Amino acid sequence: MEVLDLLQASLLDLLYELRDQEIRLIVGGGYGLYLKQRHLRETGDRTLLQLFPEARSTNDLDLFLSTEVLADSRRARLMADALARLGCAPVEGARYLQFVRSVPTAWGVREVKFDLLTGPPHPAVDLRLIKRDSRRWRPRGEKIPLHAHPAPEAVGLEDEPLEISLRGRRTNGEEFVGSIFLPQPFTYTLMKLTAFRDRKDDPDKDLGRHHALDLYTILATTTEQEWDTACRLYREHQYEDAVQAAGTVVRIYFSGPEALGALRLREHPLASGGLDLDGFLSALHDLFHCGSEPGG
Repeated sequence: MEVLDLLQASLLDLLYELRDQEIRLIVGGGYGLYLKQRHLRETGDRTLLQLFPEARSTNDLDLFLSTEVLADSRRARLMADALARLGCAPVEGARYLQFVRSVPTAWGVREVKFDLLTGPPHPAVDLRLIKRDSRRWRPRGEKIPLHAHPAPEAVGLEDEPLEISLRGRRTNGEEFVGSIFLPQPFTYTLMKLTAFRDRKDDPDKDLGRHHALDLYTILATTTEQEWDTACRLYREHQYEDAVQAAGTVVRIYFSGPEALGALRLREHPLASGGLDLDGFLSALHDLFHCGSEPGG
């Protein structure tokens, strides 16, 4: 079982455990981008750029939980119980923020990691129900082994995510179909710009090259309808700190083909097949100036 197949099977296992619950899973990270590319191959929707890099390998599932779930101890408990039934163990040093699951395959035991995150609070959520600090948010009151790392840069996380149907075999071989959601490209872009800024000088994180590649993929796979929504979200949130900070990253590190962000992108092995660098930079700058269309 290849890594991407294993991730899908594990995600289907979790969706199966949550099949009767009102818990929406938003999938980010590299695997979310892989699912977006696969979805586009099936739909044939027109996208901003025509050149996509090959999907990069990952063994992580970045799962965003809404603040509504974290404020609801009943649903938070259901999520924690679902992970426990799958044999997920908390990762030491990131207890209840990250879980690891060992899955037997024909090639031996493979591990899948679940990273739990949450975005800015929904206006309707009573934040008194969530115990919060800079590293973790969790339901207040009874101790529930489920926390989520706050991602304040995930502005608009719950605004028009893309719902896609996930069909395949669970790790036990049974067929199952469930629905997951992918962040709107505006939100995805903010998260990746922030991640690149934080990792661009970190050799242990490949100097941010993965984030630069992901950033390209996000914009390249944006459909025309998603672009219009992204521009609307920019207009609605442009004065918020996270959006202002992301704009600064664009101006400093993606100002042109010789800027550090563009260099890191070209350094990535998966960029060797050729990318539309000019189109990418144009779209990125247009988004943060909210042009009517990329390159306009």
